[in-house]
Amino acid sequence: MEKIKIAVTIGDPAGVGPEICCKMIRDYCNKKPDDYELFVVGYKNIIKNTFQNVLKDDFDKYNCVIVEPDEKVNLESIRYGVVNKECGKASMLFVEKATKMVLNGQADALVTSPINKQAINLAGYDFPGHTEYLGYLTNTYDFSMMLVGDKIKVVLVTTHLAIKDIADRIDKKAVKKAILNANSAGRFFGIQKPRIAVCGLNPHAGDGGVLGDEELKIITPVINELKSENIDVHGPFPADSLFPKVLMGEFDFVVCIYHDQGLIPVKMESFGAAVNVTLNLPIIRTSVDHGTAYDIAGKNLANYGSLQRAIEVAKDMVKNVKLNQSL
Repeated sequence: MEKIKIAVTIGDPAGVGPEICCKMIRDYCNKKPDDYELFVVGYKNIIKNTFQNVLKDDFDKYNCVIVEPDEKVNLESIRYGVVNKECGKASMLFVEKATKMVLNGQADALVTSPINKQAINLAGYDFPGHTEYLGYLTNTYDFSMMLVGDKIKVVLVTTHLAIKDIADRIDKKAVKKAILNANSAGRFFGIQKPRIAVCGLNPHAGDGGVLGDEELKIITPVINELKSENIDVHGPFPADSLFPKVLMGEFDFVVCIYHDQGLIPVKMESFGAAVNVTLNLPIIRTSVDHGTAYDIAGKNLANYGSLQRAIEVAKDMVKNVKLNQSL
């Protein structure tokens, strides 16, 4: 099999993204893996400055391909740990460039370092984050967010919503989309027919309607409909008792109704090594499970374990897709 090509963005220049990318470059160049190659997408001067001023190392002794976006941004006033609209714009230009690389076949997968939502909004990008921007760039709107831990993999029905708004925002269409995207994700992880569990919204999954009727009116009918279509889906389960079963291997994926219901168990299990995956895009995209960490930016304290795992997951996803295509 040819080497898998992975485009990695450096994220917000004021955060830890450039640092974790530089540490990843150093590790990659020292190990010289034979199954994949990296293209780091960002401004070369940021990468060189990070090597020199943060890592106290010399970028020029490492052989890594740097791909710059066509548009330049003035980053002379960059300060670590400070929200900056120019950094926000640069981070989105990196994403746009790397996405185009995957769409036109220059790369097989995209891996993203963290961006700052406030910075991108200041720069004029009206998106909550990476996922929605990638949907815009690829003209895709039925995407889902998946978090991949060691044994726990969750797909979210809703993402960045206030708790008070969740019950009003879930409907049969949203639940169905998440389950179908979880089912389709099996091919990326070498699972032909994934076993899918679905969480309830309410404590005790509503307790027969005593604690809420969303399970009875919305979630259960969708599960029954998709079961009739030969999808191996079960639930709704109370979240507090479901995840021990997942750890014991009873299910491959869990569909969670809201953000923290899914992310807490994943990060409890795999904090610092979990991976964010966007499902149902025309490209393979993974990301780190953390933010820009402004409080430690520029201090040589950032751990690049999540970035390395995101690269490994992206590589495995590409391999599984290519294997399926060859069968």
